[in-house]
Amino acid sequence: MALVKCKECKKEVASSAKACPHCGVKNPATKTSHALVGAGVVALVIFAVVKCSSGDDDAKSADAAKQAADDAACKTDLQCWGNKNIVGASIYCKDDIERIAKYSVKWTDGTFDMKMTRFRWKDKANGVLTYLGDKAQFQNGFGAWQNVVYECDFDPASKNVLDVRAHVGRL
Repeated sequence: MALVKCKECKKEVASSAKACPHCGVKNPATKTSHALVGAGVVALVIFAVVKCSSGDDDAKSADAAKQAADDAACKTDLQCWGNKNIVGASIYCKDDIERIAKYSVKWTDGTFDMKMTRFRWKDKANGVLTYLGDKAQFQNGFGAWQNVVYECDFDPASKNVLDVRAHVGRL
């Protein structure tokens, strides 16, 4: 235990003392300069966080405008719009496709394969697409598995499945 001078009465006290035994001041070993340095460090950290997180608002709005223009252009191009939303269609359409099977469904796609492999416009003006796939088998009444081609009308803007259809066959 080291001895230091009290910040008030300047008499020697233990560095771990909670109060000076001579004058009664709390934390006699803590100097005011230590508290000021600590406050300065906290203020510097806060300033750095605020400065780094507040970017240029004009650049952000310009990026948002460019993104909106890119999305509008993509929405008119079948290949761009279809590719951009194929993952969402595969996720949202899966349950509805399974519901139209009379018996069981067995998916034949691999771990990293897409359930939907093709797409076409359903309603180009509204950006609605029909996704097609053949990576499933439906069980018939005799227990045999039949390959099916399924179609899913999907609205990417609202993430809604509008309709699903399936028929026996392959693409």
